[in-house]
Amino acid sequence: MCVTNNFIEQQAYDISQEIRKCSIYKVVKFEVSGSNSLEFHNQDVQWNGKDLVTKVILEDSKGIYYSISPDTLGLRFAKGEITYREYKKLIKADNLKVYGVSFLSIGILIVGMVTMMKFLI
Repeated sequence: MCVTNNFIEQQAYDISQEIRKCSIYKVVKFEVSGSNSLEFHNQDVQWNGKDLVTKVILEDSKGIYYSISPDTLGLRFAKGEITYREYKKLIKADNLKVYGVSFLSIGILIVGMVTMMKFLI
């Protein structure tokens, strides 16, 4: 099964728009692939449909900026369901899970290959 890039870009854009609509913070800009950004100055920014939204920059009432990813955890932070500290902790936990599953899969693959080699020799 193959997932097209357009699907991933559209998904990131859709979540970014949801963040923009539901955020308790001011959305300052979207950072997109290719080190570009879409800044907001009280106008609707046009998205070309080709760029991948990689980060959403938010600003709170005290002028503190937050950089979040356009995903469900970022949406939860933008809605005020979790704090930025909790957001960072959840991101770190998700990354550790991905690394753990990757290393476990590689380990199982290596053990399987060594076992197969013993039977072939």
